[in-house]
Amino acid sequence: MPVFRSIQFAVITIVIVTLGVAAPAFAFHSGGVAACSGCHTMHASQDGGPAPGWTPGGNPDLLKYGSATDTCLRCHAARGQMAGGSGYGPGGDFHWLTRTFTWTSPSGAAAVSAGSSHGHNVVSGAYGIEPDALLDTAPGGLFLSNRLGCTSCHDPHGNANFRMLYGSELGPAYGDGQRFTFVANAPLAVGTGGTTLAGGGGDETNTRHTVYKSGMSAWCANCHTTMHVNDGSWFTHPAGVALTGSVADNYNRYVSTADLDGGNAATSYSGLVPFEAVAIDLETVDPAHMTTGPTSADQVMCLSCHRAHASPFADAGRWDFRATFLATDSHPRAGDGGASAQDIANRYYGYRFVSGQRSLCNKCHAKDDGDGPEPGRYPSRRGPYPDNPVGP
Repeated sequence: MPVFRSIQFAVITIVIVTLGVAAPAFAFHSGGVAACSGCHTMHASQDGGPAPGWTPGGNPDLLKYGSATDTCLRCHAARGQMAGGSGYGPGGDFHWLTRTFTWTSPSGAAAVSAGSSHGHNVVSGAYGIEPDALLDTAPGGLFLSNRLGCTSCHDPHGNANFRMLYGSELGPAYGDGQRFTFVANAPLAVGTGGTTLAGGGGDETNTRHTVYKSGMSAWCANCHTTMHVNDGSWFTHPAGVALTGSVADNYNRYVSTADLDGGNAATSYSGLVPFEAVAIDLETVDPAHMTTGPTSADQVMCLSCHRAHASPFADAGRWDFRATFLATDSHPRAGDGGASAQDIANRYYGYRFVSGQRSLCNKCHAKDDGDGPEPGRYPSRRGPYPDNPVGP
């Protein structure tokens, strides 16, 4: 069973989560920007009647809205955290949890990409997010799915950690007067500020993105513990370990399936395949202008392949892990049941691919040598925009 620490005092533990603010994070909701009354109510009445959003049985922690996640999204949905798929932040858009896509596979079998498989199902009645339909607990761990919310990861009252993430000093409230124990500290990183809406200044690109330094995979293991156990089987991809020289060299040289050698370390960074730059100085790096690729000592992490919130793809993938060719085979795509034109346009954040682009596993492993279009079709270049590129 998970280890818990009792809460000794009856304190209000839930407020809004600042998911989209720039690092360093402070006690963002404890004054100045937000007030207690923005999220909590003392009497649940206003102008002689019940306060809006209040239920007869009352809300937990005197919240003005139904749950912590309901409350968080009242402000943060429109800033890109649940914005119809147009939230282009590094964590993704919770909108994808409400979208299920269906199609017929090449073999004629029915195929589905269930919304509940697209990310962390932060339970919210107001926004239509249900507990995970398949898993009762976090994969590889014991955190109950029906207790997952924004404040399972972020401290609503603020702390000094990146994105106000909980760490080993204090785990998240877990109900029944208990806290879920986090063993690992919060990761070290610095991000861009402002809204994460497409074109809003905080949207992820190959140049503007969160810069990760260390600790992300260990932090994920607070809930996904056994997925990180090194038993020698290699059934799980290593995480939180050095890339090695050969992988870093592949990453830096790789541009696309059509160009495995045209890149260089100064401009090779891909927003779709981030890594931990272990030697980076977070005080001086500019996350709005960062294009440098990895060194051999830099690390692969969970977020090299997954988004922290949600994506259009199974397992919160940064790309469709099941697609042979990303531009043409990724779902959602035209003709899929449940897919809108906006869903299709937003699925890859505006990143573009050559027509024969294979899985982005190749950014590190370069196993698609010889799989590109006919020789000479695309010249060597250092960007993702070949002649006649295929969009998302």
